[in-house]
Amino acid sequence: MSIKPITNSSSKSNILSLDFGETKIGFAIGNNITKTTHPLKAIISSKKTERFKAIEELINEWSPGLIVIGLPLNENGTESRLTLLVKKFSKKIINKFSIPTVLVDERYTSVEAESLLIASNGKYKNKNGVIDQVAAQIILESYFERDLNVAP
Repeated sequence: MSIKPITNSSSKSNILSLDFGETKIGFAIGNNITKTTHPLKAIISSKKTERFKAIEELINEWSPGLIVIGLPLNENGTESRLTLLVKKFSKKIINKFSIPTVLVDERYTSVEAESLLIASNGKYKNKNGVIDQVAAQIILESYFERDLNVAP
């Protein structure tokens, strides 16, 4: 089953989610109205130009109104070197694409993604960054859950 981008005026309800890593970025898409999420793809490259090209292609295809990025924190909630890289990356996304970003705590998302993949088919290969895609999906689901729990 292939997922088709929304092309009408409700397309700004699309939210792109990223699981940032220094060599891999997992992508997922979600819809703010239906609260549904789907893994999309992963890019495996440490070259910034290739990474931003992939992001630009997904932005052009899905027209997101928001980008959610996983914020890697240490187990105790403190920041790490990767946390600072993600914050810098988020600012570059805002400056380059003029799309707001939200950072969401991503602790244990890769572990959860791996567990889900094992539970669904017993084994998997992370050759194409499957774990990163599913982690991006979990990050987006976490954003939706947090958003739903905010009192009006």
